[in-house]
Amino acid sequence: MHHFSPRSLRTTDLIRESLIAGLASGLLSAAAVAWGSRAGGHRAVAGLNAPSHWLWGDEALESDACNLRHTGIGVATHVASALFWGGIYALMRGWHRRPTPLNAATDAVILTGAAVVTDYLLVPRRLTPGFEARLTPRRLGIVYLALAGGLVLGALCSERD
Repeated sequence: MHHFSPRSLRTTDLIRESLIAGLASGLLSAAAVAWGSRAGGHRAVAGLNAPSHWLWGDEALESDACNLRHTGIGVATHVASALFWGGIYALMRGWHRRPTPLNAATDAVILTGAAVVTDYLLVPRRLTPGFEARLTPRRLGIVYLALAGGLVLGALCSERD
């Protein structure tokens, strides 16, 4: 596997690593959202509906139904967000002369911290993930741990190829 550096950035490597890290983090964190929603006494899909509140407002935060309007848009929004963070993560990984599991984990923790700050301090309420409407703070923390874990998993999978 060719590891890109600031001087030898290959677009195909960046896209591939972004997709792998983004999809892994998106899937793991979506599973954590569903689990946290269910563990909190809601339907598992309720937490996955929440990200569609950017489009549908509070109606999405309160929806327990599995449908295209809320669940489809919510899951698509969540995956798009994970792909965005996966892209930034792939860029971060490219700055290391020698990628290791330790710097993969460090990068993931740093980036996940940036995601939390962005999601809950920098963006307007309408653009937050919405999970906070269905999850306790502890379960929300687990979602972000799953996001970080997915980024690391994606990096380790990319480096094995």
